[in-house]
Amino acid sequence: MTAMRRLLPYLKPYRARIVWAFVVMLAVAALNGATVWIVNPAINEVFAKADPAMLWKIVALIPAIFLAKLVVMYAQSYLMSWLSQRVTQRLREDLFRHLHLLSMDFYWRSKSGDVLSRMTNDMTRVQDGLQFVPLYVVRDSMTVVVLLGVMFYINWRFALVALIAIPMAGVVLGVLGRKLRSAGRRSQEIMGEMYHRFQESLQGMLVVKAFNYEQGAIAKFQQENDSLFAQMMRYFRATALSGPLMEFLGSLIMATIVYQGGKQIIAHRMTPGEFFTFLASFFAAYGPIKNLSQLNASLQLMLASADRVFAILDEKPSVVERPDAAAFRGLERCLRLEGVSFRYPSRPQPALSGVDLELKRGEIVAVAGPSGSGKSTLVHLLLRLFDPGSGRILLDGRDLREFSMASVRERIGLVTQETILFNDTVAGNVAVGKPQASQEDIRKALEVADAWGFVSQMPQGMATQLGDRGLRLSGGQRQRLAIARAVLKNPPILILDEATSNLDAASESSVQSALERLFPGRTVLLIAHRLSTLKGADRIVVLRRGEVAESGRHEELMARDGIYATLYRFQQLQPAASGAD
Repeated sequence: MTAMRRLLPYLKPYRARIVWAFVVMLAVAALNGATVWIVNPAINEVFAKADPAMLWKIVALIPAIFLAKLVVMYAQSYLMSWLSQRVTQRLREDLFRHLHLLSMDFYWRSKSGDVLSRMTNDMTRVQDGLQFVPLYVVRDSMTVVVLLGVMFYINWRFALVALIAIPMAGVVLGVLGRKLRSAGRRSQEIMGEMYHRFQESLQGMLVVKAFNYEQGAIAKFQQENDSLFAQMMRYFRATALSGPLMEFLGSLIMATIVYQGGKQIIAHRMTPGEFFTFLASFFAAYGPIKNLSQLNASLQLMLASADRVFAILDEKPSVVERPDAAAFRGLERCLRLEGVSFRYPSRPQPALSGVDLELKRGEIVAVAGPSGSGKSTLVHLLLRLFDPGSGRILLDGRDLREFSMASVRERIGLVTQETILFNDTVAGNVAVGKPQASQEDIRKALEVADAWGFVSQMPQGMATQLGDRGLRLSGGQRQRLAIARAVLKNPPILILDEATSNLDAASESSVQSALERLFPGRTVLLIAHRLSTLKGADRIVVLRRGEVAESGRHEELMARDGIYATLYRFQQLQPAASGAD
């Protein structure tokens, strides 16, 4: 019932429509009862007494009842469809919004395919459940109540016999319900694994093909597909058993009613019309009861999916903004790291250990070091994607955590090793950080980034759609669009994280020139694996195993003949000097 309680706030704003849906479902139940009730006069007055006036009344009454039933059934279906669509729309928006509020550690420990499965497959299950479960539960329950009223009116003793079906059905539904929900939840989890497998194969198809890994990928998918089949068959076995079992129980009760009714008619204590009306009511009530038993499967599957959706909504961000957070107006003196240490949740070794680093306003500071030395972790901490485990990051002497995250990120421009482009136009991708920018501003940013040349040759220019992840462009073109994005944002602090490492020599030279146009007047943190791109920095900091090993200008570090000099000579294919570390 926890999932049901969690759904109630989403239903609350639409109380009026829920009431109207309840009213029309009550009307459907009443008309179902009226359909059965006309059996009594039809048999007793028309067939037994041959009353022509009653015949015409019944002939006129039957289409009138079914016309009214058509109207109210349409109304109930429309209202429940509207409610389910509106509720899942709000729930889907809340889920998407919450995913964007969660900290990066959630994405480090979650499989994107599983998150996507909850956003799509589980939400569809919830929507179907909200549309059909209340519709059939309320309508069919009311129909059963109305028909039981008819049965009690005709013969309360027979009605008590018929009521035996209700506790028997409750036992069956209770036993099967637990199995249905368990199988439904597990099937949704496996579906998430399959979504992840699909995503991995589609994104990594180049590696799959290059390493002849097709059969390995297919084998893993088949294993998960078999698990899904087993869980779904467990679910369908329970579903398939509920209907026939209810039919068998109903047949026993019906046989008892026929036997007792026959004795009553023979003894002239019940008219044939009363008996057949009672029997028709029982048959009419049996259908909704059977529907309720089968609907239990949909209910359990909906609840299992709702549990998975709310599990994400219950996730809390690990990086939390203070209620009184100040707005960061820009760097006036310096950015400083004091004794900063950090360890990623999934790794045993710290990424940074006691790092002290200072960037003065307008200074270009480069960070170098072997792979895994903690260079990119600095970016994550400065953007406050994570908080340091110990130590502080200070902006003009104030802790980074005292400022709102949006204001800090608004004044930091980022160009990374892996360029992320969206399935949008050129202009839409460049204006990600400044959506209100004019077309002229976007064009100027493209010119500064040395990207206007190829953009102007595109079929629709800046309005050209780039497609999925911008794969229609070359690596250098994608990187220049990322630079244009940073140019348009015009940030006082610029972070370049391996911005040219994936480019060939010609593209690297062009992109590097475009980047250097951004440096004047900005505080720049330049992270690069290719040390030749760092020579013009005011200061170079060398990290090793998460600690600051060296610091100085290029010439000073080369003269020191330490880690930096060794790495630089290795990259330049120069022989190391004697005594190099």
